[in-house]
Amino acid sequence: MLNCYVVDDELASVNIISDYINHTEGLHLLKASTNSKDVIEVLSGPIKPDITFLDIDMPEINGLELAGMINNYTSVIFITSYPQYAIKAFEEAAVDYLLKPVSYKRFLQSVAKVQNRLRSEYKDARKDGFFFIRGHYKGQLININCDELIYAESLHNYVKLYTSKGHHITYLTMKELEFKLTMENFVRVHKSMLINIKKIQSLDTNNVVMSDQKVIPIGRTYRSNLVRLLESKTCFSERKQQLF
Repeated sequence: MLNCYVVDDELASVNIISDYINHTEGLHLLKASTNSKDVIEVLSGPIKPDITFLDIDMPEINGLELAGMINNYTSVIFITSYPQYAIKAFEEAAVDYLLKPVSYKRFLQSVAKVQNRLRSEYKDARKDGFFFIRGHYKGQLININCDELIYAESLHNYVKLYTSKGHHITYLTMKELEFKLTMENFVRVHKSMLINIKKIQSLDTNNVVMSDQKVIPIGRTYRSNLVRLLESKTCFSERKQQLF
């Protein structure tokens, strides 16, 4: 599921793109706004947008300037009436450039570009089951085995990885780690905690107990995603098909 954010000072455009998102499987509308300043609030929230549909010609904060601020945290797709900005848009690492009025077919093509890029960038971790992180020393790389990773904790611009062999702190955001761990066994359960469900010892409606006895609270915002992931892996009677 890709979370989407739409920001455009034209309400009609916001409504069209929002409607496309709501009618597309695999997409979730996180927020839609006509105020470019709202992007700061969205990116600082517990759930970050995977895709940001961004207008260029907006008051107060220009879309191109805004893209330069956020493209490390979200995939940017521009929606605009002005074709002359295309080169500058791709210089800001935009995934695609949609000209208004945007057709649903063109919208889907743009979303597919994001999906393909994410698959391409992070296929090694999914296929091989490991990835490298930078260590404390210059030039040092540490191999992290996904099966040994129990959970990860966000420390602002750093993450602390807890494995069955010890822990490591590296300069990485939780969002970047989530992209690397695009595997069915990893899920965010709190704004600052990501877990390996294979390492869950037990859980209830409020907490998860991991294999190292760490008790991790389940954030209300993240509970539904966790339940959805666990339902397919839970053996229970047909007479009761609800986990919590």
